[in-house]
Amino acid sequence: MSDACFALLPRDGLSAKDGRGWYTSEVGRGYSLPWPLPTTVRGALRAAWGHELMADQGITLSPETWEHDSARVELRRFIALRRALGEPAFTRAHRMWPVPADAVRVLDEAGTERLVRLEPHPGGAATLGPDEDDAREALWHPRRSARGKPLAQPLFWPEATMVAWLSGAPDSLVPERETPPPRTDIHLAIDVETQASQDSMLHSREVVEWLRVQSRDAGRLTLEEWALGVSCAWPDSAKGLPHGPLGLGGRRRLSDVERLDSNLFVAPDGLTRATRGLRLVLATPAEFQRGWLPDDFERVAGAPPRYVGRLPCIDAPVVLRAALVPRPLEVSGWDMVRRQPRATRRWVPAGAVYFFEKLGGEDFTADELCELWLASWGGGHAEALGQVLPGVWQPPRHGQGA
Repeated sequence: MSDACFALLPRDGLSAKDGRGWYTSEVGRGYSLPWPLPTTVRGALRAAWGHELMADQGITLSPETWEHDSARVELRRFIALRRALGEPAFTRAHRMWPVPADAVRVLDEAGTERLVRLEPHPGGAATLGPDEDDAREALWHPRRSARGKPLAQPLFWPEATMVAWLSGAPDSLVPERETPPPRTDIHLAIDVETQASQDSMLHSREVVEWLRVQSRDAGRLTLEEWALGVSCAWPDSAKGLPHGPLGLGGRRRLSDVERLDSNLFVAPDGLTRATRGLRLVLATPAEFQRGWLPDDFERVAGAPPRYVGRLPCIDAPVVLRAALVPRPLEVSGWDMVRRQPRATRRWVPAGAVYFFEKLGGEDFTADELCELWLASWGGGHAEALGQVLPGVWQPPRHGQGA
């Protein structure tokens, strides 16, 4: 096995179709996810590995052999990248991160857009859950640090904004919208016998455009391009990285392959420091066995009851104080070997935020935060699921060790 780090740059947009079928209330319209899932990217890498192996050794793989042997292709890191078109290489400054759920974009009384925090505090109204879970009801509730009308959030933040947020920077002016724009492609059906278009058989497909205008200055356009940064385990039976374009997403749209430095995935300088409370932001979706509740966390009786468990890279037990989790992702796909749908999986979306304190009241050290950077949490480690970004958090004093 060898480690391979490279960027995938879609050249004609990318369509990663969501779960809605073609025959819905909007007949003939296909919707794309705003960003491809890690499983989609790993599937493309497994397909590319098989093609490389067959080309190198002059063999033909059966579907069953292909599925079995390509399982060794593991997606270890998965991040978004953005740079100005024409820049020679990607750096850590080009990294883009999912917007954390504890950030709210608001329009204040002066008409200015700002970012404010959701800070968890003890107490609050009871929730409507599927069961009577007193430990869940005892979790702290988030409260906004400032007033204002909530506005829609972008999909990503740039590196500098995310590092400042994780470091505990105060509320600030809102950054620019950081979302690749979509477009709609119109297609028509072709009659097999006449090789001409069929009447009334148009359909459209939503495509995420990975090239866009960054700025216009005196009639001069500055373009930017988005990419997928991946680090994967690449079996040695295929030589080197994928050669030539790689098919990705719906209709296997072509993506260029560009080598990356492994330092692109390390923690930023100056982020990690000792902190009494820990904030974990999901950089990729997470798969937990009990939905939103992390694995290895159990209810511990007390006044109030609480969830106690362990985190990757941290030896001491921790207490879950709060969880800001958006709606779950329902993920399925098509099994190309068995020709049937795969079982649906339920994920916690990227951007969800969890807040912790150590059970004994000690601080989280700078070394522990550094070890947590992009550590895998929960299931799906081979698919880069559950990778986390650690940040500082200052809980209320009376909550420590409670």
